[in-house]
Amino acid sequence: MKTKSIITLLALTSIFQISFAQKAETKDITIETTLNFQIGNAPIGLTISEIRMRYFLKKDIAVRTRLAFNFDQSTDYSYDGMNPTNPPFTINQQNTDFKFIVGIEKHFTGTEKLSPYFGTEAGIGISNMSKDGTNTINGISYTENGQMSLINSGGFSAYGGLVFGADYYFLPSIYIGAEIGYGFGYQDNGTAKFWNSNNENREIVLGSQMGFTLQTNPGIRFGIKF
Repeated sequence: MKTKSIITLLALTSIFQISFAQKAETKDITIETTLNFQIGNAPIGLTISEIRMRYFLKKDIAVRTRLAFNFDQSTDYSYDGMNPTNPPFTINQQNTDFKFIVGIEKHFTGTEKLSPYFGTEAGIGISNMSKDGTNTINGISYTENGQMSLINSGGFSAYGGLVFGADYYFLPSIYIGAEIGYGFGYQDNGTAKFWNSNNENREIVLGSQMGFTLQTNPGIRFGIKF
């Protein structure tokens, strides 16, 4: 009985300690993602936009890395209303976007469960898009431009600025949060190349822009502390 009582006491003590373990401490690691809820006219859905990891050098100082990689592929069909028996014009599109951002955070006392912070970060991003269409089957073109291709390549971005946010530990070692950022950004839109079967062939430099920007994310940050 004594052995069982000791084991039970130790178990209860461990649970009690875990239940009050809230905000991150020195050498803790957090891994989180940003959840974006899709509402409105489209069906309700949930997408993940990025993965973030933090390592706490001290109780109030953390280094962070954000990684975002998005790839989507879609196929659209356009039918000839005047000649519905013709094969549809089929368009295949691919989009790729990659971002890598690093930074450092300073956390404040807040409350037992709330950890507000500010920090700084900097990063780069690249993007590409390709779109291919065809209405040419076995050498027969059913539209004036039976085939086409559009490639946007060389998109590049760089950003550096300040971030302000907070984590709320609603369960032991599990938190939600929100964040906004303000800084200087540069965007090079790369080059667009276009051709079709009507002997059109163009290459366009899409230009660039830069300036100060306020970055907000409508999604909810959801994270786990280790």
